[in-house]
Parts: sequence; structure tokens; C-alpha cells
Amino acid sequence: MSAFSPTWTLTPLLQRQLVAIDRCVGFLEAVDLNTDWRTDLRESARLQDAVSSLQIEGSSLTIEAAFRLVDAPPERQLTESEQEFLNYLAAFDAIDGIRGDKKYPVSRRDLLSLHGLIVREVRGGYVNAGRLRDSEVLVGDRNGEDVVVHHRPPHSSEVRDHVDALMDWLGAVKSHPTPAQIAKGRLDPWVHPVIVAGIAQHRLVWIHPFLDGNGRTARMMTTLLLFQRGYDFKYLFDLSTYYNKNRDRYYAALRAVDTTGDYTPWLEYFLGGFAYQLWGIKVRAQKLGRGVHAVGAEGDDEEG
Repeated sequence: MSAFSPTWTLTPLLQRQLVAIDRCVGFLEAVDLNTDWRTDLRESARLQDAVSSLQIEGSSLTIEAAFRLVDAPPERQLTESEQEFLNYLAAFDAIDGIRGDKKYPVSRRDLLSLHGLIVREVRGGYVNAGRLRDSEVLVGDRNGEDVVVHHRPPHSSEVRDHVDALMDWLGAVKSHPTPAQIAKGRLDPWVHPVIVAGIAQHRLVWIHPFLDGNGRTARMMTTLLLFQRGYDFKYLFDLSTYYNKNRDRYYAALRAVDTTGDYTPWLEYFLGGFAYQLWGIKVRAQKLGRGVHAVGAEGDDEEG
């Protein structure tokens, strides 16, 4: 199977979005937040992200119920929606350890581990947690007795190769070459971490590597890649809520790539959501912040 080589155009809109995102990142790295406020904001963002990601897939769990579940877990058996929510929080905890570890080689094993956490003890997770699918699937919507097919994912025999090709690409675009390598004529393969995360999310949804839990796992892998590349935004961002506000637009943006192979429209949507969410975080941080402290040269690393 050939290597994965996505194509997109760095449009003026994408350039403006990247500038806006990086300006917000710089501000969040510099702002001095009260520790208690930061903890509260972080937990609120994670709970909202988890609930929104589940609602995209049809969960009826509300944010109010989610807060109650965390504050006072019931003694009764959990509903499936409640278990899915706690699974999502467990997946968040699992990726915390690689925050900023740019040398960490993200692999298929990480994808399988996240999937295993996300579908544990829910729906098909009892049998298929952390396992690539071995049968065929269709992606579509039910219209009465009919099913409108939107996407036919690759044959199950090709899934592992597609996943590994994506992982190879993720590793190849992670770092800038050294000055010595550039002097010898090596091209710079580095791709901005937010663009990488957006491409990875679509590609995983397109591959549909699991029988269930693909959307949730793809969105969590997006977060993992951002954390690993140093774009953790002090854990304060919540992207799934942006998708959940207009699910039709979210799915339409994803499917546009399926039709044309061009990632540009999806990336403009994806980065637009990022810029919007980060602007909201910046406004909240400005209200709660105690000032901006000097930031060291920590950002002058291989990521550029």
C-alpha cells in the first residue's frame, strides 16, 4: 500500500486562522491563573468536551447530569451513557502523560489503547475493545427503512495498513530537520500541529478502523496529538462542543474530503473551530488572570 500523503492549500483564511491560534497559545502560556481557577476551568472543559463528543454520537447525557455523576457517583449500575462518559474521562487521563513529549512515537498501539478505554463495557466494547475491525461496515443515516450511505470505508483487510501509513506520516511531519540536514539539501517536512491534528481526525474517520466508537476515538486522538506536540492550551480547550453545535456542518466538512481528496475545506472548518474556542478561553483567562509573566525560550524547540 502506498504512503499516506494528504494534500491541502495554505489559503489566506488558513494562514489567518493559524496566526490567531498561535497568538492565543502565546497568551495562554504567559497568563498567570490562580491554581484553583485553572483546575476548575480544566475540569469544566473536559466534562463539556466529553459530553459534547458523546452527544454527537447520539447520547442523551446532559452536562448537568455529567457534573452530578462526577461529584456523586451513584451506587446503582451505570447507564450506558454514563459509562461512556466516564470512559471518555479515563481516556483524557491516559493521554496526560505524553503532554509535550515530542519525542514520543505515536503508534497504532496508542490508537488501540484509546479505543479500548472509550468503548469499555459499552455496546460492542465487550468483545471488540481495542481491536481493529475484521468485517465490513457502511457509514450512513437511516431514513425510515432505508439507509443513506455516505461513505464506504476500506475493506477490513486494508485497515491495519491504512492506520500504519497514517502513523508513519504523523512521525514524518513532527520535526524540523537539523541545520546540517538542511545544508545537505533535506526538505523540511514539518506540518503545523493543528493541521496535523485535523488531518488525522478526518483520516481516522475515513478509515473507520473499529466496529464502534470511531468518532469518539478519532476526536480523542486529535487531542493526544495536540498534547504530544505541545499544544495543550493549559488543558482549557473543548473542541467537541463546537462540532456539537452544528453536527450537520461537522459531518459535511468531513465528507467533503471524501469526495475531492482535498483537505482544505475541512481544515478551514477545523481551524475555524479552534480559533473560536481559543478566543473564548482567552477572554475567560483575561477575566480570571492575575497578570502575564515572562515566558522563557521553551518554545524554541524542534516544533518551530
